[in-house]
Amino acid sequence: MEEKIYEICKDLESKENIKILFAVENGSRAWKFDSKDSDFDVRFVFVRPLKEYIQIKKPSNVITISFDEHGEPCSTENAFIDVCGFDVFKFVELLSKSNPTTIEWLMSDIVYYGEQNEVFKNFALENFSKIALYHHYKSLCRDNYQKYLKPGKQVTYKRYLYTLRGLINAQWVVHKQSVPPIVFADAMQEMKGIVPDYVIERLQEIIKMKAQGKEKETIKNMEILDRFIEHFLEDTNPPLDKSYPPLDVLNEELQRIVLSYKEL
Repeated sequence: MEEKIYEICKDLESKENIKILFAVENGSRAWKFDSKDSDFDVRFVFVRPLKEYIQIKKPSNVITISFDEHGEPCSTENAFIDVCGFDVFKFVELLSKSNPTTIEWLMSDIVYYGEQNEVFKNFALENFSKIALYHHYKSLCRDNYQKYLKPGKQVTYKRYLYTLRGLINAQWVVHKQSVPPIVFADAMQEMKGIVPDYVIERLQEIIKMKAQGKEKETIKNMEILDRFIEHFLEDTNPPLDKSYPPLDVLNEELQRIVLSYKEL
């Protein structure tokens, strides 16, 4: 599958007249709790020729395309390879706000194409806003809980896993003052003593169920986990100070990338 994804990236460069800086896996495969039938979530960052940015009608800053198990283009609903890319301007703007999606793309250890930018990666690790990253992960927890778990609709192992990943990563930022590991099991292990043992144990069970292909199996609410999640969401004052990371390094690297791109 890696070879097919590489071919997809090469084809996109030609068809879209772009240069892909790097393409990685993000999602359950990168977080290391994928199941047998997990799809591939390919995420990439691209740059266009300079002249395409200097026009009245700007080109799209997002490119998406989906493929089935045979590598043929298909609808999003039937995607086995889900491909989504951000223009480097969009990517850097989100990174400057400590958006976890962009940070995770830089941390993923599954690289399909190109190389992750070291300047961007160092910025993410050294200059991220703790309060911003905390609230981003808390929002992921809240959104999944309130949309799926609390109403009792579409209650699945997968939804609990995504909800609690947001919670544990948010707590990591508070207690560890650093970017959470991309591998969720590593974060769980290091958060023992901060996150109750019963939560860690249930998560380990859920990951096993997901690995067996039961991630979308409809289940009843786990009240003990629901109470833990709700208690976390009630906390509105994390002990974190606001920070404003310096953006000069991002601007300089962005300019270097755009100005050095030679159209093929």
